[in-house]
Amino acid sequence: MTIFDRAQDKSGLKIEHRQTLGTVTVEMAIVAPILAVLLFGIIEFGFLFRDVLGLRQAAREGVRIAAAGATTTEIIDRIESSSPLQRTEQFDISLEYRLYASGWGEWYTLGDIGSGSTAQNNAPSGAQVRVTITYPHPLVTGGLFSGLADSPDSQTVTLRTQAVMRRE
Repeated sequence: MTIFDRAQDKSGLKIEHRQTLGTVTVEMAIVAPILAVLLFGIIEFGFLFRDVLGLRQAAREGVRIAAAGATTTEIIDRIESSSPLQRTEQFDISLEYRLYASGWGEWYTLGDIGSGSTAQNNAPSGAQVRVTITYPHPLVTGGLFSGLADSPDSQTVTLRTQAVMRRE
């Protein structure tokens, strides 16, 4: 035993033990904010990833029925009903098609032809049909990750996905 092992302060703790407690407190003060940012980053990216997957699912469902000839109203209804996201009213949905004539041409806006039970979209058979969905994902952590946002004031990240299929 050394003299330090026997030395005690007024509180009755050994001097070495008190110094260790102080070191642990300083280390925790340095590491805790880093761990908190890491935890909130995992949560934020989890929500972001969930929304990207939900958008892809909705775009895939929409383009699948567009390729079968559904009307634009039916396509939009299917996109909104198949999306697991709650705020489908914030979707910006674009429906387009293009033709192949010695190379793929430009994209045209998808419309409807016919009426009643014979209504269908105006993309001809063999054309490519594309559904594009844009969604402003709100950052859950607010200003903590505002560097990811489209603008620091908006606190949203614009997510965009597309799905393309050949019209039957």
